[in-house]
Amino acid sequence: MEDRTRRPQRPHPNVVAREQAYSRLRDDWMAAHPGADDDAMLDDPDFVRAMNAIDGRHQGPGEA
Repeated sequence: MEDRTRRPQRPHPNVVAREQAYSRLRDDWMAAHPGADDDAMLDDPDFVRAMNAIDGRHQGPGEA
């Protein structure tokens, strides 16, 4: 009988690198804004731009 046990797959190196970059960005933002609500970073345009750059997204119209 064939073994159909699911084996865990390793994430692609690009996925790991993106997750590490996002974690560093988040940790740096939280260190620079002590006591701020964690959700406040999503209201910070610089944080959002950096997050989009990590994801490879283009900036919207009118954004430098």
